[in-house]
Amino acid sequence: MSEKEVDVSNVRMVSDGSSHSFFGYYDKCPWDESNSYLLFHSVAGTGIPSGDSLATIGYCDPQGGKSFVPLTTTDSWNWQQGSMLQWLENRSAKKILFNRSIPEGYGTVLLDIDKNQERFYGKPLAAASPKGDFMVSYNYSRLAVTHSAIGYFTHPVDYDLECFPDDDGLFYVDLETGKEMLIFSYRDASNFSPEDSMSRATHWFSHAGINPSGTRILFLHRWSECVTDENQWFHRLLTISPDGTDVKVLQTSEHPLLEEQVEGVWTYEYEKNVNQISHPVWLDDIHILAWSTRNNRSRYHRYTDRSSDVEEIGGHVLRENGHFTCSPNNKWLLTDTYPDPDSNKRSLLLFDMETGAVASLGSFYADPALTKDTRCDLHPRWDRNGKIVCIDSVHEGMVRQVYTLDVSDSLV
Repeated sequence: MSEKEVDVSNVRMVSDGSSHSFFGYYDKCPWDESNSYLLFHSVAGTGIPSGDSLATIGYCDPQGGKSFVPLTTTDSWNWQQGSMLQWLENRSAKKILFNRSIPEGYGTVLLDIDKNQERFYGKPLAAASPKGDFMVSYNYSRLAVTHSAIGYFTHPVDYDLECFPDDDGLFYVDLETGKEMLIFSYRDASNFSPEDSMSRATHWFSHAGINPSGTRILFLHRWSECVTDENQWFHRLLTISPDGTDVKVLQTSEHPLLEEQVEGVWTYEYEKNVNQISHPVWLDDIHILAWSTRNNRSRYHRYTDRSSDVEEIGGHVLRENGHFTCSPNNKWLLTDTYPDPDSNKRSLLLFDMETGAVASLGSFYADPALTKDTRCDLHPRWDRNGKIVCIDSVHEGMVRQVYTLDVSDSLV
C-alpha cells in the first residue's frame, strides 16, 4: 500500500443523530465478541459533565440498522473516556462494565444485558483483563484535579490533594469475588526510582492497560508541582504484575517544557510533539506501543517489557501524537491526529507495520470552539475482525456521532 488518501465514501453514521453519541476511548473495542453489537453513550447536553449530567448507555446493530437500544444510565463520565464503557471479555453472556457514582465516590457496574441484572464494585474501572477475571482501578476524583479531561465531577471535588498518599493508588479488583487490593500506592510511586522533581509534586496515575494473558499491567505515572499546566507535567511509563511485584520503568520523560518555551503554545501543541509520554497500549504480552520522546525526538516507540529494548516506529511518516491501536493481527496501526491549526481537521491514518507505508483514511473537521475538556477526538478502534473502524466525530456539525468505516479494501 503506497502513501495515498483512500476513498471515504463508506464513512457511515451508526448513531441516530438525535443527540450527542460517542463511545469513548481508543483502547477498548465497542463491538461485542460476536462482532454484532456496538456499544456507545448517548448524551443530551454539551458542557463539562457534572452530578446531574446523565449519559444513557446502549448499543445498536450497525449492520442491521441504526436503532439505539438503551440499557441504563450513568452519572460518571467525561467526553474523552466516557464511563470506561466496555464489554466484559471472555464471556458467552452479553455483559458490560462501566463506571457510576456511589456514596463513597465512584464504583464499577457489571451489567448482564440478557438478565438485566447489575452487580456493583466499590472501585471504579480503569482497565479490565482481556480474560475477564480482574480489573484495575485508580482515583477519578484525583484525576478531576490533576487531569480534568479524564476525571469525574459527580461529587464535589477536593482540590487540596495530598501529594502522595500511601492508602491510595493502583488497585487490583477480583471480578469474581470482589476482593480489592492496593498494589502500588502514590507513595510507592514517589519512592520508586525517585526523581528530584518528585518530592514536592502531586502524583497521579492514568491510562492503565492489561496484557492479553493478564500477567502484566501498564500505566502512566505523572507528577507535577503545578498540575493545572500540562507543560509542567513529568511522565513515566510503568509496568507491574497483578500482585504488585516486579515494577519496571520503561520510560521517563526527559523534561517538561521550560517556562520560556510555553508562551504561545497552541491548545493542542503539547499533545502533538513535546516531551511527554502518552497513549500506551499493549501489542502482545511483552510489547507496548507509546508516544514518547527519546533523545529529543518525539515519535511512536515500541517497548519490550522488563527490558531496555526500544524501537522507533514509523518515524519517517508518523510525526504527530495520536490515539493508536493495532489490528487484531498486529499488521496495521490505526491512529488519528489532533486538529491542524489552520484547517481544524483531524486525520485518520493507517500505517503498515511491515512496509512502513501510510495511508490517509480521511480528514474530519472539528469546531475549534470545542475546548480541551469537551473536544471530540476520533479515537479510532478496530472491530473484532480487523475490517471495520469505529470513530467518534463532529465533522457533520456540533453534535458528535458514532461512525464506522469499512477499511478492508485498504488492507492490501
